[in-house]
Formats: sequence, C-alpha cells, structure tokens
Amino acid sequence: MTRDALIAWATQQGWELDRFGHLQKELPNETRRLKLSRIAARYEVKTQHGWVRLRSGYYKDLQVTADGKLAGMNR
Repeated sequence: MTRDALIAWATQQGWELDRFGHLQKELPNETRRLKLSRIAARYEVKTQHGWVRLRSGYYKDLQVTADGKLAGMNR
C-alpha cells in the first residue's frame, strides 16, 4: 500500500486531514489519528497526557481486508 492509497481509503472511512497532514477521526468519547510519516503510519489515541501510540506499520505491510478494515499494523 502507498501513502496516497492509505489517505484515499481513510477519507472514504470518515477520517479527515488535519493541518499537519495527519488523519484524524472524532468519536463521541475520544479522538484518534493516523500519524503519517515518509515510510510508516502510526495509529494513536489522544489522552489527557497527550497522544499514545497503539499500533504502527510500514506502508509496505499495510493492506485493506475484504471487509474494509486496515490490517498489517503491529503493537
């Protein structure tokens, strides 16, 4: 998967690009983001102490499953 393909998939799923170029999604009780770098993406959640990384993965390992979910991120 490429960075552009990840951005296209995420925007279809309701994620929005923020002013820093990361994808964010607001949920009722939390804020999540996909922090994009040159070679990898990190899945983070916002807490009262800042952003906490839950999973990460290189673009080459990421894929969209048949049911439309992102796979390939490690803890």
